[in-house]
Amino acid sequence: MAMPGQLMFARRLGPTARLLIWLAIGIACVLADVRYHALDGLRGGFSLVLQPVRETLRAPFHVADELGGFFTRHRSLQKERDALLAERTQLYVAQRASRDLARENSELRALMKLPVRPGGRIVGAAQLYQGHDWFAQRIILDRGSSSGLRAGLPAVDAEGLVGQLSRVYPGSSELTLVSNPDQPTPVFVERTGQRGLAAGAGHGRMELRYMPAHADIQSGDRLLTSGIDRVYPPGIPVARVIRVTRSQSGPYLRIECAPLAGIDRARAVLVITTDFEAGKP
Repeated sequence: MAMPGQLMFARRLGPTARLLIWLAIGIACVLADVRYHALDGLRGGFSLVLQPVRETLRAPFHVADELGGFFTRHRSLQKERDALLAERTQLYVAQRASRDLARENSELRALMKLPVRPGGRIVGAAQLYQGHDWFAQRIILDRGSSSGLRAGLPAVDAEGLVGQLSRVYPGSSELTLVSNPDQPTPVFVERTGQRGLAAGAGHGRMELRYMPAHADIQSGDRLLTSGIDRVYPPGIPVARVIRVTRSQSGPYLRIECAPLAGIDRARAVLVITTDFEAGKP
């Protein structure tokens, strides 16, 4: 039964009618929003409510972008680091080469100022390698008999006497250093003029032998070649006295010297040739 006031034969709206009503409402809302901006507040509220949802949905894309950028920057930094390391290595090598060239240039300049006795000439030679037995104090040079060298000729560097050629081959030669114990060198003391015989004492050192106990020898005295053997030109620096020990029982002084030439570092030497055979007037 119908309730009081209720129509007994009321009909519900059909789907078409409901659609038209909603279309009318939608058009009205659109017109009100376009003309009067009536839905701005509602739109702002929805935007505020949906903001966390949007951030949550966009988070994976942000993470993916950050990871991609991180790996890209990491590879770029690695390549830049490798390039800088390679450049630093090249600069270090170039610096070493420049330093070596400057040192060699200064040595050659000093060598070219070395005076040569009349009738003689000089032949430049470079060190190839040390001898098989370094304790024998010998080095191998890159010049030999094809350059006019022969056994017995002296070799000097910018600081003084390096040694004497002991063996000569066509393209190389063996230089026995002044620090060799079996290599005596006639010398005189620059300060007093007293003559003596210097020889190697091993470990890159020398000694002045057979000097009487009353001889005037002091630390710091410089020893020069005397030239009496007609092998070494006179006046070439040989060594400097570093220690003088007076023996209480023996008749001779014990005199330790240090070679002036760079026997352990010289790269270039000058071999002095003369117009007479070594040891002959």
